Amino acid sequence: MKLYEAFGIVPGDVVAFVGAGGKSGAITQVSRELVEDGTRVIVAPTTKMSLKEADGIGAVVTSEDKQELLSAVRDALEDGDPDARAVVAGSGLLSRKRVGGVEPDWVPSLAPLADVVLVEADGSRRRPLKGTASHEPLLPDAATLVVAVGGIWALGKPLGDEYVHRPEALTELTGVGEDHSITAEAFAAALVHGSLGKVPDDVRRAVLLTGVTPGRSMSDASAVAREVWKIGVSSVTLNSLPTESPGKVWPL
Repeated sequence: MKLYEAFGIVPGDVVAFVGAGGKSGAITQVSRELVEDGTRVIVAPTTKMSLKEADGIGAVVTSEDKQELLSAVRDALEDGDPDARAVVAGSGLLSRKRVGGVEPDWVPSLAPLADVVLVEADGSRRRPLKGTASHEPLLPDAATLVVAVGGIWALGKPLGDEYVHRPEALTELTGVGEDHSITAEAFAAALVHGSLGKVPDDVRRAVLLTGVTPGRSMSDASAVAREVWKIGVSSVTLNSLPTESPGKVWPL
């Protein structure tokens, strides 16, 4: 099964990825799968995205002007090249080789230009888990599905800067103190009550656990999945990203 199929992504969807532990890798895999199946894709981060990762998806077009960006995206998708089915839309090129995010309220205008829009909606500084700040995530109103991502290798590790982005926010949410082990319950809470906590009721929700391979990590992921189910999210998918690319997919 392909990753986009596990999420139930269909034409017309605007899919926001939040959390930590492999959002960009998941977006890249989903984008490539959709393109292979003939779908036109726009990737529109509302936060910063690595230029290297963006280049791996497709043409990168940027502008600080909304109308100029819409025109550039339209031209990129309609240039006659059958391979030009994926475009990354940003507000500009930043220092440290990053693409600036677009305003969330630009996404509804981008959506009609492609079949599916994928949005990276928060940052994690390459940690496998994160605490969600009060201003996060930057979800577009047009979102139809929000996927919370977490790297399973954080399970059982001490809650601190090495494994968690914004550890103080995760402590406040879960009650797990600094340097105490991250439990399956706390991991699930970070995803469901943290990353997905502000998702409107009429928007689909899903969880993606990354770094999973047959053996111990799959057992760990199953333990987290059970906690996720207990607190209200039924769609859980396991993936071997970033160990393998593309990642193997196990829907639960």
